[in-house]
Amino acid sequence: MVQIPYTAIGVPKVSYVEHNGANFKIVEWEHAGEYKGQILYVHGFAEDSTIYTEFFDKLSQKGYNIYFFDQRGSGETSPGKQVGKTDEFHTFNDLDFMLKRLVDAQTKPEQLYLFGHSMGGGIILNYAIRGKYRDHIRAVVASAPMVTLHPNTQPNFIVRALSPVINRLAPNLKIDSKLNIDYVTSNKKWQQYIREHDQKLIGTSRLFFDMFARGEALTKPEYVSKFSPDIALLLLHGTDDSINHYDGSRKFYSLLSDNVDKEFVDVKEARHSLFIEKDEILIPLLDKILDFLSKH
Repeated sequence: MVQIPYTAIGVPKVSYVEHNGANFKIVEWEHAGEYKGQILYVHGFAEDSTIYTEFFDKLSQKGYNIYFFDQRGSGETSPGKQVGKTDEFHTFNDLDFMLKRLVDAQTKPEQLYLFGHSMGGGIILNYAIRGKYRDHIRAVVASAPMVTLHPNTQPNFIVRALSPVINRLAPNLKIDSKLNIDYVTSNKKWQQYIREHDQKLIGTSRLFFDMFARGEALTKPEYVSKFSPDIALLLLHGTDDSINHYDGSRKFYSLLSDNVDKEFVDVKEARHSLFIEKDEILIPLLDKILDFLSKH
């Protein structure tokens, strides 16, 4: 078994819940000390809960409950032949289900924090624009969201040109993303863990097509103008990200209305996965996130 390069203080609770043909793995971290809020986290492409052990442990030790689910097509929710199988409808229907589940379990009314990284970052930015239960969200924290791919990671021109055709004729075609692990983080321990833990980062043509279309929507002024002014935004992007383009996040941010309580943070010298970066990047970033949450 591959060892996670971090020893947690807390112990997460793992459970499973059925929804719409999938058995979702749920991982929950209970807060330590004074309770400060509930976070629902939407992960990136081909990720699972283990990659966030350090980040979730540190957040929960500061008073926040964390609710994480392996998305359809990922982790223990979709093993074997189900790897990579999801689409736009299920992505948002599943998130609706998880949000409502948290809201229904509340002992007193409370708005939630919605976090997301990479593919998950693109999902939550879209959710603040058109999500069914967005009124239950007080703030979103988006890390390196999938708006546009960095040139170093873009599929070759032929695949990009044919993607609508592939999507229509073979939506379940499995594609190896061939992501460069060196682009993910500069933290050597987490790099090694990913290399040993994730054999291939695979998705279906439908997953990729919908992910890219979702990102492209975030560059359209009329669409972005519908971002809820009642939801605060903290957008984080590493300046050395070679997977999702820093300029894409900047473009989206520039289109937001001045009525949105928003903040953009350039994370200097950080690569793509900010929450598994080396300590000199992660610790100040965590302080920034905790400061943002304390004000919202």
